[in-house]
Amino acid sequence: MKTIGQKIKELRRAKGLSQQNLADKLSVTSQAVSKWETDSSLPEMTMLPDIAALFGVQIDDLFEYSTEKRYESIAAKIEYEKILTNAEFESEESFLLNEAEADPSNHEAVSLLADLYRYQAACLKKKAARYAKKAMELKPNDKGDINNFCFANGGKLFDWVASNHHELIEEIRYTLRTAPENKRLYFHLLDNLIDDGRLAEAKEVLRESEKNNKDPLNGFYAIFIKEHEEGFEAARRDYEALAESSKEDWRVLYSVANTYSLHERYEEALKYWQKTFDCMPEPRYTDPFESMALCCIRMGDKKKAAEYYKKQIELLKSDWGVKYGAEVERLQEKIRELR
Repeated sequence: MKTIGQKIKELRRAKGLSQQNLADKLSVTSQAVSKWETDSSLPEMTMLPDIAALFGVQIDDLFEYSTEKRYESIAAKIEYEKILTNAEFESEESFLLNEAEADPSNHEAVSLLADLYRYQAACLKKKAARYAKKAMELKPNDKGDINNFCFANGGKLFDWVASNHHELIEEIRYTLRTAPENKRLYFHLLDNLIDDGRLAEAKEVLRESEKNNKDPLNGFYAIFIKEHEEGFEAARRDYEALAESSKEDWRVLYSVANTYSLHERYEEALKYWQKTFDCMPEPRYTDPFESMALCCIRMGDKKKAAEYYKKQIELLKSDWGVKYGAEVERLQEKIRELR
């Protein structure tokens, strides 16, 4: 494991600084920096915040962890939505890439690397949305700024070529052919085919899923396709019957609740969201309460919506041990906005 001196040396070189440059910035002698890097001495504890700030890292990042602890540290940063500086991101990326290169079968490293990239992309989207909004205020009605604002916020794009899921669909098809054990991909394939209006293909995929992927959700997708062909009212009784026969399957109930929400049937959706939560195994997800809060907001009941956000906070604490962090702060802000 690297010493704190070795970490400082590594960070200094990555930033393109000489020992004298670093010494000048920290108001110490170059001899002091040299002693740190050769482990002849340690920096004063009071200097650690300044050293960390200079390199754009956290104080903890100056200390080397065991490989197992490093994995835990990266996962925790993502879970608690810690905004990573460029230096932090590059450090975590480099570590995981080295781990994956050393052992290509290391699932934990490869999976965490994908999670790290996904999380950093989400953070960059938030930044893009914030600055696009500012740009719109500075110069109203600029097409590029409006597109950036909408795209960064995950908005709908009314452009068939740009908004269809062709490439993703082909990737999923390829993965199902080469690694058919990834059976959950059938439902992601169905979601994207249906969203693109490719219903004939969706029916074929559903038949394939019913053969290779024995899952109760196949029943939901049969109705979902019918809805897109004949309309919600034509499929409504089928949804009700499916929910009644799937009282203990939270995934099916979740899908039904989601569909009712999409069609502004908020009162009925609330009922199905509650049933979804009631049969979830612990630790339970917060999605039902988040959805119920939004349903209440759409119905104009801010007080009830705030109650559901509070339930989310309680659930994060009771089932996930999360008492603070970005997610809790986000929910608290939503509650304040509803007052």
